[in-house]
Amino acid sequence: MCEPEVTAVEVNQRDLVDKVLARYPEEFTVFRELLQNADDAGAKNFNIVFESPRGRASNGTTPDLNSAKVFKWVVKNDGVQFEPADWKRLTKIAEGNPDERKIGAFGVGFFSVFSVTDKPIVRSKGEMRSIYYDKDQLFVKKEECDCDKWTVIEMELKQESTIPRIFELTRFLVTSVTFLTRVEHVEIFLDDTKLSRLTKTRKKASQSIAISQHMDRKSRDGTMTIDSVELMSQEVNVIFFRDTLVGGPKTLAARAEPEEGGNPARLKNFFSMEKTPKSNGITAAPKVAAAASEASGSESSVQFSAKCSIYSAKVTVSAKPNLEKGLESATKKKLPKDFPFEMVFFSKDEHDKQSQEEAGFGSVFRGPQGFCPQLEAPHPPRIFIGQSTAQTTGMACHMSGRFIPTVERGSIDLANGHVSKWNEELLYVGGFLARIAYESEMNKVKDAWPTPSKQNAEQLELALYAMKSFVFHTSTPDPKVSQIINDAFYACSKSDKFPFISDQGIRYTKDIRLYNHQFAHFMRTPVLPAEQRPIWTSMTLPKHLQIGPYTFRDVVKELDSRWLSESEMTACLRWWSTSLGSHGPLDEQQKRCRDELLKVGKTHSGGKEVRLSSISKFIDGRMLNIRRPDDPLPDDTIPPALIQSVTFWIPEVFGWKEMSIIHWIRHLKNSPPDRAHDIRHTPSFAQHVLSVLGNLWLSLDENSRSEVREILEDMNCIPTTISNVPYMKRPKEAYFPEADVFRDLPIVRQDLLDYGTDQALQYLGVQKRCDIETFISKATSNDKWNAMDLARYLITSAQEHVTRVMGMEIFPCNNNERRHIKELFASTETNRALKLHVINCDYWDSNTQEALFLIRHGLHEYPSIEELIPIASSEDDHAARRAAFAFLCGPQYESYLERQFDPSKFSTFAFIPGVRDGKNCQIPHGEVFSDPNWKVLGFGHLSDQFSKKNIAKLKIRDRPTAEKLFQVLQSTPPKDPQTAKNWFKFLAEKGVFSAGEFERIAELKIVPVDVSSEQPQSSKSYEPVAPRECFLKSESYSEDHFYQRLFKFVDFGPSANAFLKACGVKERPECIDVLRVLLKCPKTFLKLAGDDHERYLTELRLIAVGHKSLPRKIHEEMRTASIFLGYRQGKGGIGRDGYSHEADEFELCKADEVLVADDMESRRTFGDCIFIAPQEELLEKFYSEMKVKSLSSCIKYTVEPGKELLDARSARDLLNSIIDKIPIFLHEFDEPRFREGMRLLRWHDDNQFFVRACRRLDVTKRLDFPNATNGLQGQKAHPTELSAETQSKDGLHVLWIKEPKADSYDVAAALCRLLFSTYKKNDVLSLMTILDTDVNVLKRRGYDVDRILSEYRENLEKAEHGENPCNGAPPGPVQASPQDASSESESTCDKPEPVSKFTKFLHRFRKDPRLGQIKLSEIENSIEKVKNIMKEEGGDNDSHISNREQVGGGKKQKNVAYCDEKKVAKTDLEECEGQHVGQVKVWKRKGTVLGVPSKEREAFGNIISNLATVFSINQTRCHVFYHGEDSNLMGFNRNDQIFFGLEHYIQNHKDAPAGKAYIDWYYVMAHEMAHVHTPYHDEHHELLFQALATRYLTELHNLPDVRELFKCTSR
Repeated sequence: MCEPEVTAVEVNQRDLVDKVLARYPEEFTVFRELLQNADDAGAKNFNIVFESPRGRASNGTTPDLNSAKVFKWVVKNDGVQFEPADWKRLTKIAEGNPDERKIGAFGVGFFSVFSVTDKPIVRSKGEMRSIYYDKDQLFVKKEECDCDKWTVIEMELKQESTIPRIFELTRFLVTSVTFLTRVEHVEIFLDDTKLSRLTKTRKKASQSIAISQHMDRKSRDGTMTIDSVELMSQEVNVIFFRDTLVGGPKTLAARAEPEEGGNPARLKNFFSMEKTPKSNGITAAPKVAAAASEASGSESSVQFSAKCSIYSAKVTVSAKPNLEKGLESATKKKLPKDFPFEMVFFSKDEHDKQSQEEAGFGSVFRGPQGFCPQLEAPHPPRIFIGQSTAQTTGMACHMSGRFIPTVERGSIDLANGHVSKWNEELLYVGGFLARIAYESEMNKVKDAWPTPSKQNAEQLELALYAMKSFVFHTSTPDPKVSQIINDAFYACSKSDKFPFISDQGIRYTKDIRLYNHQFAHFMRTPVLPAEQRPIWTSMTLPKHLQIGPYTFRDVVKELDSRWLSESEMTACLRWWSTSLGSHGPLDEQQKRCRDELLKVGKTHSGGKEVRLSSISKFIDGRMLNIRRPDDPLPDDTIPPALIQSVTFWIPEVFGWKEMSIIHWIRHLKNSPPDRAHDIRHTPSFAQHVLSVLGNLWLSLDENSRSEVREILEDMNCIPTTISNVPYMKRPKEAYFPEADVFRDLPIVRQDLLDYGTDQALQYLGVQKRCDIETFISKATSNDKWNAMDLARYLITSAQEHVTRVMGMEIFPCNNNERRHIKELFASTETNRALKLHVINCDYWDSNTQEALFLIRHGLHEYPSIEELIPIASSEDDHAARRAAFAFLCGPQYESYLERQFDPSKFSTFAFIPGVRDGKNCQIPHGEVFSDPNWKVLGFGHLSDQFSKKNIAKLKIRDRPTAEKLFQVLQSTPPKDPQTAKNWFKFLAEKGVFSAGEFERIAELKIVPVDVSSEQPQSSKSYEPVAPRECFLKSESYSEDHFYQRLFKFVDFGPSANAFLKACGVKERPECIDVLRVLLKCPKTFLKLAGDDHERYLTELRLIAVGHKSLPRKIHEEMRTASIFLGYRQGKGGIGRDGYSHEADEFELCKADEVLVADDMESRRTFGDCIFIAPQEELLEKFYSEMKVKSLSSCIKYTVEPGKELLDARSARDLLNSIIDKIPIFLHEFDEPRFREGMRLLRWHDDNQFFVRACRRLDVTKRLDFPNATNGLQGQKAHPTELSAETQSKDGLHVLWIKEPKADSYDVAAALCRLLFSTYKKNDVLSLMTILDTDVNVLKRRGYDVDRILSEYRENLEKAEHGENPCNGAPPGPVQASPQDASSESESTCDKPEPVSKFTKFLHRFRKDPRLGQIKLSEIENSIEKVKNIMKEEGGDNDSHISNREQVGGGKKQKNVAYCDEKKVAKTDLEECEGQHVGQVKVWKRKGTVLGVPSKEREAFGNIISNLATVFSINQTRCHVFYHGEDSNLMGFNRNDQIFFGLEHYIQNHKDAPAGKAYIDWYYVMAHEMAHVHTPYHDEHHELLFQALATRYLTELHNLPDVRELFKCTSR
């Protein structure tokens, strides 16, 4: 049997070291580890030297620390030098220091040097070790060296780098030395230049801190015991020499980015062996030099210092055996018997000092891993294990102890069982020490608080700082750390005495109460202020230390201890009533509490003692509101001041009863306290008591009223007057005032009377009147009374008495006459000034009962508007007129006349004072306006003194209505240009007309035009013409221009011209304007053109370009008018070029009197007897569109072939060539070009077409044109030399060819005459080329022969089966005629049927067979590109320019005036803010006087928005523009943004069915979308347009309005 093979495990030491060091994430880790090692070695001094390549060659100059390069780091310490055991342990990974008093435990600290070097060197005690890599293994070389006190570690960097930031490195070292026991001095050098020095000193207190008995010194499991606690002070001083503050937070100089290398500790692969990237830049910050100078007072150095308190606990260890064994196994060292546990606390002064420094220059003690933390800042305090770890404490204090960290020393280990237990026990010590520190700091504040009952801002701030320092937040990375410390903080004490802030200083939480506003006004117990609740909440006190709410016992104790003030007792009673009043009847327990409360309650009110135990009554809310505060009360009644805020539940919560009015009056009768409160002797007090009685009277029952009457009936308690002399009377002896018409009765004082008191006095016996006969007798015989007295008396009289008196003429008026009440007006100053008959009375108040009574029975309070306006317009009584107008403008008008005044009823009354023609006068309401500028049109205006308020009251308009202006313009138009200029400029500025009103003005003759241009200026005469008959003067037309003779040009200046443009005046004559003049008298038009046919042709071309947008009626008029210029062959004849020369004659013809010369051979033959259209493509097309016949259609051919040659090979070959190739030719043509039935002629069917050959072929032609002139050539047939011609009869078409070989041109021409009603030379040449070329050659030339022939055969098959074949015409907008919409029966699109209306509609558009199945990848790709662009949100940043008519377009260039971006420059449009329709923006042309029509804008915007949804494009790419002068412009594409013409919509679709508008604008949108891909109007654009339009027809059909147009049922 073979021995098993044993192989050693190989370890890649380089990778092992890299992976171990990768767990050290913090910057400057190498210095932290070497500093800890130095402290373990007992070193007091620790130096760091950065060696640069320049070394000592600096000649004493200061190095530039922004760019200084270093190649080696050297670290020195003066601790105990290496012994053999130390050298041995140095070369072993993971073998920690076995000394239990040393921090190192895992043996990886020294190996952090490999993060910056590959070959560290250690020199100590005359020996040197060099550690280096050979491949991936580490080796050590031993050598001798000089011996001194220093242990030196040299680290030659992996690559040269910039020196680290000295400020940040020093800040790191400040924190690192915090808890070190021996290191006191740290210095940093660059070569031999000292950069910074750090010094740490500690001082112990004279005695230890006493630990209270209630503190539990043992940890939870008893592992650790706190023997004692000492308080030490520690100070750290830092000096920066020269310009060494590079890297500080506010450094001045910007640090250069090195080309290579950098600070290794800042590199991404700091702990790996990979190549390092370039990264070492530092952002500059200002003002370091000035700050440094201010901080130190010296130009050579800057000094910082920080002080703190160190709470140090001596901890002894007594671990259980299993825990001790487990920890020794984990750490490879024994547990210490005792160790110190320390915690840093910074005073508030030190904290604020560091914050101030940080806000200024920057503090070396603040920042990441900073020594001095900031409350609630992003860099919290940490756990130290000798050095700082990544673990935070969760509070404001650093802690240091013998924690066992994770391997990388980034945090403490709370995962490993025994290690976790040890660390948790140690965290208890941290909580214990925090509690000691907290109570110590709070006691300092308590001792310094001067007066416990008063607030002290300084001590309050100190207390809050101390409390915030011990608020425990979530620690990181392990949140359990702060939770364990927090638990220990509260659990370490058994006492319930926890010091806390209150409104009376530092108190224990058990003595503090939570603030409650109900108790705040009568309790003096210390409370937690509301503003301090956040700190109380954040400290999460345990239940036994919580601050509690007030208790009932607290209240009883407070009431029993002192006399409460009146306000305090009021607050106490309010609290008690609100606490129990809303819960129903009190239970027995609550009643006992109430009795206890009332028993001890006592206060002072109204100058006397009040004990709650003696109270049994209270005054209810109603009486409380009407009594006086000094009214005497019975002793058993609670003073109202004590229950003023207690309005409900008093009987329930206090057991008191309501004090009745009877109880009070009897008390006043039997026990008046003094004469001032005696109702028998003091009228004012008696009046007050009766007033209180009157207020409560309605609430008294009959028994109570009777009891009151019994008490008062024999008392002189009624205050009265007789002729203003006061008397106290019994009730039955007194009268009400209305009974005293003649001033001789004792009447109750007027100020005593109101509704309730009136009833009470009547019940008590006061009399109300005397008899009516006596009253009438005195009224007719005595004139010393006024109407108010009469009214007052009659108000309470019987109705029959009222009717009798009001029907009598007994009422005196201002002229001492007596009149009927209905003849009189109220006695007001206004009515007197208006000279009206006013009633006689001492005063007038329309709000009194008496006045209302008189008005109700016929008295006029004010004149009616019909009475007032004539007075205001009076020409005789100026005073009354002014008073009437003042009344209109006064406050009375607002309340009385506003609803009655209708200005239209008084438009002719001249009652408005104003100015007209510069004179003050009375002006009718309808002819005066508040804006004085309207005087330019002859209107009156108000004077400057007329107030805006009166303008509003009298409803005076600021401007005339549009209708009024229309009347003025119609009746009195401006008589000369200067007046017109002023008027039109003014109207343009005011902008009072709407679009519809401008339309009306366009027909008015308001523009004065000079009709005597040859006369001098003084004798010029002007004729008014309508705006639509004028045009604005332009430099484009000189004085001798043809248009100057045709049209009337005006110029009134920019503003006036803008108004005229809105009225219909155009900037230049358009097609329709020229055409109207032409149609009016064509001969005159030609005469004005100087009988120049070229000048006439220029205008005809303009008409040819724009005629398509003209109304149908004008088209019909054009066809019957002699406006078509025709040329007849003259003596000069036809030249070789086929065109007429100067010898030709021209004449104006009608459409049926002229021909389009499409056959030049026939033109030569018959040119002297016919008029021919000008031979230009534009004009020939125009003539054809006007139904002008072509010459070829009027030529009749007669064919007389010779004997047929049977089986002629040439005929057979030609037939086969035609059958094979003619579909290729026909594919290029649209349906309208063909003669009827020729589009799908079956060329292979000898019953329809065949070719015959003959030796002789006689062909003659004659002109068949009724309007031919009498030339000889038009009367006979003419022979012609042709080698091929067709004959047709009964659907059979024969092509005769002449042997031996027919001319290919003659064959092609004959076939074109057969196929087309009219043709051109290019058509013949194209067919000739196709017939003479081999099919394969055609394929090579680009013809898709196979597809064309396949589609041709499919169309033939469809035609044979009666189907409608696609015919090749491109789709386009069509109009659904009324017959289409109504003649067919209704069909349902949702049901399958052979043909629906929409299906027929689709067949009209699908004319090109290519569009049914787009197979070309180019087309598909183009559609996708268009869709992707148009789906994005629109903006002004698109760089692609579309819709440009540029050179290089395809062959099918068209007239595209309806789609011309150049008509509207980008700078000519301005956005209409706030007028968007959804996401569709609205634009208008700049300077447009008219606003955009809102109704049409909304309707058109919705159509565009819905069509954008149909095409699935972003609505922000669609825009509506208003260009009121060009209705032909449908839209354009600019930068892939589509603009649609609102004016075209208004002119063509505003009143049309919405479905028709959707269809037409659907094709406009498809047309403009195609411009996204190509800017040209060529065959490429046409093909893409057709593909887009076809693809989305289904979505178009789904629109409700489109379905309604075709009478499809709704979905």
